[in-house]
Amino acid sequence: MHLLIPVFFNASFGGVHENVRATALFMLARRHRVTLVCRPGPFAEQLREQGAGVIETDYGECSYAAALAEIRALHERMPIDLIHAHPFAARRLGVIAARVLGLPCVVTMHGKYLDALPQTIDQLDAVFAVSEGIRHYLLSEGEVGHPEKLQVVPNTPDAKLFKAVKVPPPAEAEGRVVISLVTRLDRDKAFILEIFYQAVAHAAARYPGRIHWQVVGQGTLQEAFTERVEALRGENTVSYTGWLQGEALRDAYCRSDAAMVAGRCALEALSCGVPAIALGCHGYVGLVDGETWQPAVFSNFGEVADKDAGLAESAVARDLDRLIRSRAERRRLGRFGRQVVRQCFNAGEMHRRLLGFYQLAVAAFRSAPRPPVDESAFLELRLRGLAQHRPSPETLAIRLECEPTDDLQFAWYLLRDGEVIEKLGYAPELHREISLPGPGRYRVRCFVKDEQGRKIAFLGPEVAGPDEPTSDNASPGA
Repeated sequence: MHLLIPVFFNASFGGVHENVRATALFMLARRHRVTLVCRPGPFAEQLREQGAGVIETDYGECSYAAALAEIRALHERMPIDLIHAHPFAARRLGVIAARVLGLPCVVTMHGKYLDALPQTIDQLDAVFAVSEGIRHYLLSEGEVGHPEKLQVVPNTPDAKLFKAVKVPPPAEAEGRVVISLVTRLDRDKAFILEIFYQAVAHAAARYPGRIHWQVVGQGTLQEAFTERVEALRGENTVSYTGWLQGEALRDAYCRSDAAMVAGRCALEALSCGVPAIALGCHGYVGLVDGETWQPAVFSNFGEVADKDAGLAESAVARDLDRLIRSRAERRRLGRFGRQVVRQCFNAGEMHRRLLGFYQLAVAAFRSAPRPPVDESAFLELRLRGLAQHRPSPETLAIRLECEPTDDLQFAWYLLRDGEVIEKLGYAPELHREISLPGPGRYRVRCFVKDEQGRKIAFLGPEVAGPDEPTSDNASPGA
């Protein structure tokens, strides 16, 4: 089987990366062919080294035609059997490629979002949710049709890697309880970071000098995060490792007496026998024990729980108190968590289940194939580029390149500091000059519409206002 995996991400590393890596390595180990479609960078290079093919794209709004051309050329050389897309821009490209080339397509949903699933599920052969809670959300709140297409295929840790090993604690943690936070430090993790701040403040007041915080991760909020933690930690110590992978990540877990984690990271910590406080972008589950393990498994360890920062603050304080109170209790919780992983998240079993779904999707599609759809049906494939320049400090000129343009109309919204301040209605002109009224950060949102009423919209690059001279004032957009 030749599997094509489009995957989109902003961060260099994260849970989605590890999900895709695990799938790719399982398929490659069984002599299947795997090609990824992803952004250039460390992840792409690592998968190349591990035997996967890679098509690189930045997933910009004007990149779909070029990416599809590469996918088509690959398909002509080495026929693709199935497309397994991941959310957002990768899902859009995956669905387009499947419809144009006449291929079956499946999608994985990793969290509490819809990503146009109600509108696209008729074009999909299966949808994989990484927890029963996500499947429930899609069916109940998302009102996604075709419940028979939604299957649960959870994340699983590599149990051969993530296991208990003896590692010395950090030098600065001697005699202290080590609690790790393992997460990206980005805006989409704001709820996790806020609960961590509450934990640090509680520990500073209740357990001064008794805790060492180990932060495993990095991101766009690194500087602000570090400043906030330093202001809150009191006499407790803190270390920052950056983002870790493989044995280095395993060792970080094993240096810990407990970990604050979500999703795949919770599974890895528990697999190492480390007690886990499960919290995700959407809610707080708490210390994984006999009362909470089922809600944790159901919610992908907090990724579909309900947010309530007030309740979470008191809960995290109680959970920290319990962890600090007894080493024996920490060991018991570690053993229990490892038992949860072994029972519910067996990697070999889940990957064989996924492969079985792949084989069913391919066989079913071959018995009742959907006819290919012409490229002209997709506006994304008609966009070729977006160029911006500054004829004067007070003016932004913007031009969209499309092929063909006879049946298209374009509208433009000017945003200053994220707020719409001017709207230019639909007209056939590809080029506009827009006045920038004073200081601020500006972007233009472009809308494209054809005669059938199909629409797409996207943002151009940010520029500084006339009274904020920077190097971006005269740079072309892309």
